[in-house]
Amino acid sequence: MKILILLSSCNGARFLPEQLDSLLAQRARGVEILDRDDGSTDESRAILERYRRDGKLRWYGGENLGPARSFWQLLHDSGDADYYAFCDQDDVWDADKLEIAVSALSGIDPELPALYCGDVRVTDAALRPVSDHMLRDMPTDYSHALVKNIAPGCTFVFNRAAKKLLCRYDAEKLGIELHDWLAFQIISCFGKVVFDPQPHMSYRQHGDNVIGAAASGLQGRLRKLNAFWSGDKRGSRARNAVRLEQAYGDAMAPDARMLTADFAHYREEPRRKRRMLRLKLRLPRADRAAFHFLVRFNRL
Repeated sequence: MKILILLSSCNGARFLPEQLDSLLAQRARGVEILDRDDGSTDESRAILERYRRDGKLRWYGGENLGPARSFWQLLHDSGDADYYAFCDQDDVWDADKLEIAVSALSGIDPELPALYCGDVRVTDAALRPVSDHMLRDMPTDYSHALVKNIAPGCTFVFNRAAKKLLCRYDAEKLGIELHDWLAFQIISCFGKVVFDPQPHMSYRQHGDNVIGAAASGLQGRLRKLNAFWSGDKRGSRARNAVRLEQAYGDAMAPDARMLTADFAHYREEPRRKRRMLRLKLRLPRADRAAFHFLVRFNRL
């Protein structure tokens, strides 16, 4: 068995050795590490080269693409394995993280695209706990995936069938905003997603995070709503649905194809908007209200 960890690094020298050591301490058998360095200008490449010389990983450098495109490029460059795991440069994994993930996936038909993901322990830069959990268990079906990501990509482990399916998506041609959310959507549409409510890694939050834990409470909700109303998330769900329709529409089951088209084109067709507003989403009341508000005003 081969488990390939896909790590995208970028100016992460401050925390990279500690993360690499936690990857090398995994109890699962057959673990290998492949890093794509996304244009680092700090000591990251020197660190990677030191680990490479010791036979502990493989790495290659590339131009700065940003995290989403860098991970997608890494996915395409990864070669053959039984399982794949997305990995951020600044976290610390428990020794049993991959062992538990592979155990959860091993009972699933290997021909079915399957994704394991889970909760995390949030810590500060010094790995002092901030929260024992970050997430709540949420549905893993495709309709919910079109609305919200289920977990951070650093918890994602997926099988060979899932990797093959994901590689059909051309990020350079279609564009990509979040690699983990896109992977969740695609696999939930065509395969199976397993969510583990128990954390098996420390999710480090610090001043240099590219993507991190969102603020909670009223302040966090207002910030998110503003991002959808006039910021960078305005229309993001519709844009993403258009991309999924272009990449996978012909292969989708009829219900999934119609749902994708509803998200993609609800602003132009009233009947699609009505169906969107009738969706049975198992979300907190405030999130459901925000969803309806954003659909009505064409901001989703």
